[in-house]
Amino acid sequence: MHEEAILEEAAVSIVIHGAVYGVMMLTPHDLEDFVTGFLWTEDVLRSPADILACEHESSAEGEALYLQLRAEAAERAETRRRCLPGGSACGLCGVPDFHGLQPFPPIRDGRRISCTAIAQALQHLCAEQELNHHTGTAHAACLCTEDAVIVREDIGRHNAVDKAIGAALRQGWRSGQARLLAVSSRLSFEIAQKALSFGIPTVVAVSGVSSLAIQLAQNCGLTVIGYARNGRLTVYANAWRLARSSSRPEDTGAPSVLEMPRCARG
Repeated sequence: MHEEAILEEAAVSIVIHGAVYGVMMLTPHDLEDFVTGFLWTEDVLRSPADILACEHESSAEGEALYLQLRAEAAERAETRRRCLPGGSACGLCGVPDFHGLQPFPPIRDGRRISCTAIAQALQHLCAEQELNHHTGTAHAACLCTEDAVIVREDIGRHNAVDKAIGAALRQGWRSGQARLLAVSSRLSFEIAQKALSFGIPTVVAVSGVSSLAIQLAQNCGLTVIGYARNGRLTVYANAWRLARSSSRPEDTGAPSVLEMPRCARG
């Protein structure tokens, strides 16, 4: 008989200028990273400096983050306020309507990326999942530049992405600086949209890719890759960005299956 490690989940209330913006269910670690990234991917923040103050309070009911924002950011928050609590894996729960659902510009980044770089990102993703190694329950997101890596974990896959983007912003990364986002989950519309919000040209998922994520990627110049495991990967949109592709192929709409270097196997 042995004790099982349980991953923590809590209600986190985001309060902006005294009004509740939304209540999200997440693992209550790296909360300032989370709220920064979440409000960025909501298109509330346009700069980390839009947050003038952030205070954290804990209670028996959960956690609360009290924020003061610059006037323009506070106005944007008012139009995006959530109408119901967001689940631990829900990216758009509570959004009042579909107007402006994709507010971010297309990717114009012409940088290519190698299968070796993707394999190395997946290694970082696996090696730095401390919560998941203890509980077997956490998702993770890994952001990579040419020479830096950030990994964050959460019970919800969208929250992990928000935490990684928020950590990057708080560490001084600029939008468009990261070349790759890797996630330990499936790749849905919301995760593709979050990548667009931070100007990330390539997103890689360990599991599958949804039809709306592919459609968004095709429309916005995003490279999306799924089933990146066991030494293989499948490219669903904009395969030209992989360095091994000598030229931009005709868009046939058919996924491309490629081999990854041995370092990603296992």
